[in-house]
Amino acid sequence: MSRMVPQDEVTTLSPSQPNRTLASRLLIASVMTLLAGSWATAQVPGKYFPLDHRQLPGVASRWQAIGNPGAHAQPQPVKVILPEPGSVTFYQGGPHQAVSTAAPVQVTMLVGHTYRLKISELKFHPGVELYPTIEILDRLHPPEGLAQQFPIPLELTSEELEAALQDRMITKVVYLEQPDFAAPVTAVNGVPVTDLPSKDNLLAAADHRGRPMAIIRLGGRIPDPNAATDEFYSNSPVMFTGAPATSSTRVGALPVRE
Repeated sequence: MSRMVPQDEVTTLSPSQPNRTLASRLLIASVMTLLAGSWATAQVPGKYFPLDHRQLPGVASRWQAIGNPGAHAQPQPVKVILPEPGSVTFYQGGPHQAVSTAAPVQVTMLVGHTYRLKISELKFHPGVELYPTIEILDRLHPPEGLAQQFPIPLELTSEELEAALQDRMITKVVYLEQPDFAAPVTAVNGVPVTDLPSKDNLLAAADHRGRPMAIIRLGGRIPDPNAATDEFYSNSPVMFTGAPATSSTRVGALPVRE
């Protein structure tokens, strides 16, 4: 079931700030087509939830493929947004199978796949290279023929770039917001943030508020030039459409810092 709303809604939640280490963020993205999705019932406090944002990349998407096989390998547009001018590189098998483009950039990824990206050529961080992963858990259901107008927004902030440069780990869970839980606020100048306790499970929190769509992980890990294989890089297919998003989206973020 879907319901069209006049504009996209955004809401955010964010964490307390114990000193250092891990920064985890739950990003809320609500789009113009809202659906009851494959993650079924919302998380209820005290209810067992098998997935956790701290699990290895690929675990949540494999569970999703088992629970909703019809969505597996379905295309989903995403838009990668940086806080400053820079370059985004997408890998498809190794360092020599890469495509670089200026940010922001919109591409199509597949549900159930995990992608390795490189962020580089940052205007205010010359020489810095970061290698986040994107794990696609589910897809949106926009009107037929309008998929490219409704990408999942994957936004990194200046604060998150600085945290990664300090060897901290940032995790964001992007989800489609349930209308009943939508906060009556308008997003201005980026993503609103609400802090969560470090013990919270971001995937369970996202499931409670809507339908988890993607996980962004950003840290200080870099490729090993002496490695025997290229397992660091992604083998997942990326489709370059060149079609920019035209819809407005309201997004919010729920970080947890441990």
